[in-house]
Amino acid sequence: MNSARSGSGFSKWTLLVPILAVLLGGTRPAAADFANVWFELLHAPCWTGSESDIKPEDDNGVIGEVPGSIDCFNKDFNGGVARTTLSIKAFKDWKYGFIFLYYDVTGPFNRAGITSLTDNEKGGFFGGTTVAISPKRIMEKVQGVTYDWGVLKDIYVKYEAEHVSKFGMLHYYGLAFDFKVPYMDFVSATAVVRDDRAFERVDLQLGGAWQKTFSLGGQDIVFGGFFQWGVFGEGEAPTLAFPGGPIPTGNWFFITQPQLLYDFGKLVRYDPGKIYLGFEYQLAFNRYLISGKTENVLQGMIKWVP
Repeated sequence: MNSARSGSGFSKWTLLVPILAVLLGGTRPAAADFANVWFELLHAPCWTGSESDIKPEDDNGVIGEVPGSIDCFNKDFNGGVARTTLSIKAFKDWKYGFIFLYYDVTGPFNRAGITSLTDNEKGGFFGGTTVAISPKRIMEKVQGVTYDWGVLKDIYVKYEAEHVSKFGMLHYYGLAFDFKVPYMDFVSATAVVRDDRAFERVDLQLGGAWQKTFSLGGQDIVFGGFFQWGVFGEGEAPTLAFPGGPIPTGNWFFITQPQLLYDFGKLVRYDPGKIYLGFEYQLAFNRYLISGKTENVLQGMIKWVP
């Protein structure tokens, strides 16, 4: 990069002009070529526990874990132990990368004016927007060749803006990878810098996602999910506080959410791949970077792809 700055103007334009030409010269997508949009409605009823099971020292608005339960959220700043979430997601693979959006609304059907609910349960909002560009696809277009990198299908430079209604925006920037894995619908991975301005440092965050569709007795089952691992933590958070008090440090964390879904639309002779019924299981350690906060919860799930 330093040599490009100190070199002649010709060296800059030699790289910039063909890249801009490639990006701006792509054909306009056809009218039917829309983004893949889908909705997920999830509910944890907390049938295997109750708020009365929470230890008094944990009922502080931060930890709130229900011991021994498998379908209960923590009672914390996000809501009670039983919870409903509506997720709205969209993915668009374009000529030189992809765009992905996801937004979760907590308590989407709770009516206005209920005073017994937390603010988050009255419409808590969380989500993010990812923009990724593939240097591989750009160089293939510029050079007129196709690269075969074996198991590595593609590589991207990505940026994500994550929005949390109570705290603001986080930034992620780094790399994403698509892999060719036999018998899998897709396998991908990410290695990004997590930059939460409330903390003094940044962190390395590693992630992965997968999906496998298989048939049992002529019926289609989808097993998919993702994981995210904040490897080191982000240090002190002098300006960040939760209802139960300040967070002294941003700790390492791990979260995964595998899903098992049944193609119900195919069973009832609706369009296949449109309506799914199943479950999602969240397994989280040091949730929200809080030391000792574990949140493992099974949720029923409906997925609709319009």
